Amino acid sequence: MASSRHHISQADIISNHSPIEIINPLSYSISLPSLPIEIVAEIFCRLPVKLLLQLKCLNKSINSLISDPKFTKKHLQMSITRHNVILKSKDKSHVISYPLQSIFNSIILNPTQHDIPFNEKHFNIIGSCDGILCLVVNLFSVILWNPSIQKFKRLPSLKNPFQRDRDVNVEYGFGYDTSIDIYKVVAIFINASVKKAKIKVHVLGTNSWRMIQGDIPVPVIGSLCFVSEKFNWLDDTDYNIISFDLVNESYNKFMLPNYGVENIASLVLDVLKSCLSIIVQRYDFFDVWQMKQYGNEGSWTKLCRVSFPSFVTHAKAIWIFDDDKLLLVCEELLKTDMVAFDINSGSFMIPKMQISDSLFYPKVCIESLISPDV
Repeated sequence: MASSRHHISQADIISNHSPIEIINPLSYSISLPSLPIEIVAEIFCRLPVKLLLQLKCLNKSINSLISDPKFTKKHLQMSITRHNVILKSKDKSHVISYPLQSIFNSIILNPTQHDIPFNEKHFNIIGSCDGILCLVVNLFSVILWNPSIQKFKRLPSLKNPFQRDRDVNVEYGFGYDTSIDIYKVVAIFINASVKKAKIKVHVLGTNSWRMIQGDIPVPVIGSLCFVSEKFNWLDDTDYNIISFDLVNESYNKFMLPNYGVENIASLVLDVLKSCLSIIVQRYDFFDVWQMKQYGNEGSWTKLCRVSFPSFVTHAKAIWIFDDDKLLLVCEELLKTDMVAFDINSGSFMIPKMQISDSLFYPKVCIESLISPDV
């Protein structure tokens, strides 16, 4: 996601800091030569979050540097290519993550465990943005949590805009508004009995939800996704795509590709390789289509067709690697596993990471120092 928050200069970072003396963390009696702060910042912004949190304990100058919001954004800029698969543990006491770039290593990966710092265990991970997970508890409660730094924020409680009507579902989305440099959460209330939907928006840092006036096109449940600063969903009436602009809070509509209508089991709207994508699920295979240029209906391109192996009953694509491997979550009879599909050769591979201890679909996110508690 390209935006002004990612263009942080070294001058911005170093303006409030003096040169730092780097101390060997293994022996405080040994010190290295003092380094200019700009060199330290350039090195540190490439380090993983876990190590940075440990380095903050060395001295006040390093703690000040790493805690600086400008450094936090610079680190985010360097982290956007390092993604993790994250999922809930089966006992719901923690989440676990695997680095995506390492899942084809010859050594079986050990996951990183992130203990849940709040009481609620029955939550769904509905999305992530810049390392912050958006969690939904009991339909009307939302928690933003960055597991890398173990900071979380409960959002204000939501009220049903349809008042006494209990036949209501809620679809949530989480994204970033570059025009005001802030994160936003949207909640779309769907009244199934009257086929109407209303939308509320929470701006992180405020203490309320704001209603967007008027009804909106009713979403297909589970189709909401965020790309190009827009929330997108499938229209429940005609299955075209509704695009809700996070900046000006208006919506547009555009058509799906000509994928054919025979034997359709389901349509899944998603984001793959920063492109809005549609997964056309049939009974023994699915097709992946990508909108190469957002908003341009003529840019829909069929990426591949994935035929299911005999042992798979359902599959979902969650990531595309640069070498054209498609990472799938495959449901079998009693478990869920990861499978990689090579788009060029049509072959399947089993990554060294497995998730058979959990039946929850994983999400892909990055590590960051961004705090949801602004």
